[in-house]
Amino acid sequence: MNYFDYQTTGGYVHNWLVAGPRVLEVPDLERFYGYDFRLRIARHYDTRDLQIGETPVERAGLTIDGQELSWQYHACREDHFVDLSHFYHVVSHVRAWAYAEVDAPASGALALTLTTNGPADVWVNGRHVHRHEHFHHQAPASVPFTAEFQEGPNALLVRFEHVAARECPLVMALRIDAADTWPVRLPTNQEHLELRAALEQLINAAFLERDVFDRHDEIVVRWPDDLLTEAHTICVRLQRETGQISAEGLPLIRAGASQSFGRAAQYGDGSYHIVLMPHPETYYLHNVRIVRSIPFTILKNRYATEPYGTYESRRSEALLDATQRGGLYGEIARMELGYWNDLNHETILHEINGINRRRDCSDFYLVGLLGALMRYGADERFPADLRAPLEACILGFRYWSDDPGADAMWFWSENHRILFHTCEILAGQLYPDRVFSTSSMSGAEHRARGERLALDWLHQRAAGGFREWDSNTYFEHDALALAHLADLAASDQVRELAAVVLDKLLFTMAINSFRGVFGSTHGRAYTVGIKGARRELTSGMGRLLWGMGVYNEATLGTVALACAHGYELPPVIAEVATATVEELWNRERHAGTNVWALDMAEGPWEVNKVTYKTPDYMLCSAQDHHPGTRGVQQHIWQATLSHDAVVFATHPPCVAEDSSHRPNAWHGNVVLPRVAQWREVLVAVHHIPQRDDWFDRERPDFHLDPNHPQTYVDPSWMGFTHAYFPTFAFDEYILRDGRAFARVAEGYLALTAANGLELVTSGTNAWRELRSPGWPNIWLCIMGRTACDGDFDTFQERVLSLEVVFDGLHARCETPRGERLAFGWEGPLTIDGEEQPLSHFKHYDSPICTCDLGAPTMEIAGWETVLRLDFHRA
Repeated sequence: MNYFDYQTTGGYVHNWLVAGPRVLEVPDLERFYGYDFRLRIARHYDTRDLQIGETPVERAGLTIDGQELSWQYHACREDHFVDLSHFYHVVSHVRAWAYAEVDAPASGALALTLTTNGPADVWVNGRHVHRHEHFHHQAPASVPFTAEFQEGPNALLVRFEHVAARECPLVMALRIDAADTWPVRLPTNQEHLELRAALEQLINAAFLERDVFDRHDEIVVRWPDDLLTEAHTICVRLQRETGQISAEGLPLIRAGASQSFGRAAQYGDGSYHIVLMPHPETYYLHNVRIVRSIPFTILKNRYATEPYGTYESRRSEALLDATQRGGLYGEIARMELGYWNDLNHETILHEINGINRRRDCSDFYLVGLLGALMRYGADERFPADLRAPLEACILGFRYWSDDPGADAMWFWSENHRILFHTCEILAGQLYPDRVFSTSSMSGAEHRARGERLALDWLHQRAAGGFREWDSNTYFEHDALALAHLADLAASDQVRELAAVVLDKLLFTMAINSFRGVFGSTHGRAYTVGIKGARRELTSGMGRLLWGMGVYNEATLGTVALACAHGYELPPVIAEVATATVEELWNRERHAGTNVWALDMAEGPWEVNKVTYKTPDYMLCSAQDHHPGTRGVQQHIWQATLSHDAVVFATHPPCVAEDSSHRPNAWHGNVVLPRVAQWREVLVAVHHIPQRDDWFDRERPDFHLDPNHPQTYVDPSWMGFTHAYFPTFAFDEYILRDGRAFARVAEGYLALTAANGLELVTSGTNAWRELRSPGWPNIWLCIMGRTACDGDFDTFQERVLSLEVVFDGLHARCETPRGERLAFGWEGPLTIDGEEQPLSHFKHYDSPICTCDLGAPTMEIAGWETVLRLDFHRA
């Protein structure tokens, strides 16, 4: 037996052997029904049995609950987590094990802290020493405890678990609360341990300069210039997500090394990984096994920054693009184009099976199937083998939360609500006289309920706007539902109001877009859609409707709109989206009241937001939006210079960028900042107020273990705020005198933080991240352009000459216009001593559209036409 030798980092054990997760789909969910279903399921599967037979050894296999697992090496990153987070579409019990041996200098009781999202157990030298049973779904909770250690090596085993229903953050961190650094070792049958350690450093140092490559981009894996490890030859592969190897290199890695795989044009669109491993001879013959994978995407479509073509030409282009991407909506695009001979029946049956299992997001796909059956079901070419499965699926579905059944489907968010109501309306129209098996209701009854609930949703959006405001994810799903209703609803009232609300949604998207980028603040966002605009879920919709953006893997909204012959975009909306304006200052207020049965939340909600747009940049923000409270996925502010050159700052809880963490490294904030924007100047104040606790007590499934009253959540876990600053996307950039400056064409940006800035030059986001340590902190963003500020050098000198004072939680600065701006954690935003509003805006307020919240009509004035949206007449 050999051992890999490591040490604790800041008290945390960073190197583990990890087995799992073991995933069991939970049957008969009705027996666990209730808000505490997670706790009840966890107790059902609870056992004090180790479930581990022999001492863990790297790559050794084990069988648990009938599943074959193996012990795999895991090195924690800066957040100290063993992170096994994943999205599960059906309710599952998820359990994992982590093993390490800690060398104690003497026998005695040690203080430890275990941090997890869900229940966990700890064994030391085979003895069970700790269990906690909390559920803290997003920010993990930390539990202090003590355990007896013996002098010398101590076998440490942590078992941690969660009950997954949709997003499932599953993390574990263990800290030894001692001042000393402790040796950690991991058992292995490998040899050549020094070589393995050197290769691990080389492999972990690699990075890509971007996440998305278009056809002209060169795919290059790089290593830092200050790499100190001895040079070695390794294997670098470019692989499909399926594992297919597309290219391979054997570079000699030293400081500043790189491995090019050529232009992205030679590879197909889709998801890829850069896989780094030892040289094949070292890997296979000498059994030195260390592997790292870096995900990225190839998207060869040209990003359209200027409008082009006609709607009909773009419609054909969009449908053809969707057919190449596969999935259900690719098959629906084939139906629309008449490509019946190319239809993939297995893809459609796969989605039907998922809907029958009531997978989360089933509503996204059932609405497409219903639309396809209504549009093409009478066509003799519609496949006969799909009719019976599709009919059974529709008649057996659970259309609303109070129908019998228990599953992972989520009914209560803004986008899911209208999708479920749309499904119910269309299903009722298709089968008015049939009895639906789950509800025992007739189709006519389903249609009536769906129309009542849909009209309620539509009137709320007409009067108050969108709770998931400007979401470049969920506006796609809203449009998916609204396009089907506007085209296929039999009720004139539903159909006409859906069309008007769709107009409103698309206008909101248009006025808050810049050269095809929906670069607004977002009520809900995901990292893939904010680290540049190429993977915004709304981008294909914009390209279809007004010729700006890019077609990507998000085909649901694009295909739905392309198939909706009964809906036509008003020309003025395309005019607003594509026009170049010298200066646009737009204020909006979206507001409403949550109802528990419909929203799984209660009470009023509101956002006041602003957009400042010029021909060279756009700056957007949510003003004074719940500062000091727990954040989720709110994207509070963003500066946009191009589709790749976007800048924003956040307070991250972890380094992970997956969608199960909400917030994660880039989307959302642990604690929401207080932000104010005055045209081209934005101030974001980050502060962690004193609170009794930071538990997410508003969640109905929240649970704290009463046996551990010292449990806590640490909102300062990562120790910094940071900005996305993609140097690859700028024509020029420079860091000088505490500022970060960037230029794209004739647009400029200057960014600074009260606690200083450091450009990160290693790791996953090397050369794309600026960090600023500690709290409180204040970020200041100033935009500029050649027409107003001269050349880039002149802009820099002008910004550096401005008086800027950071004083704790308050900032004072001079703006490029010579105004005196003051703003802080408390108090108003003032310009030259005059208070400026941060709330109680009109619903829309700009030269293009001005109307009050709840107004029965909206007038949108373009340069050539005027559109009146009449919500009451509809």
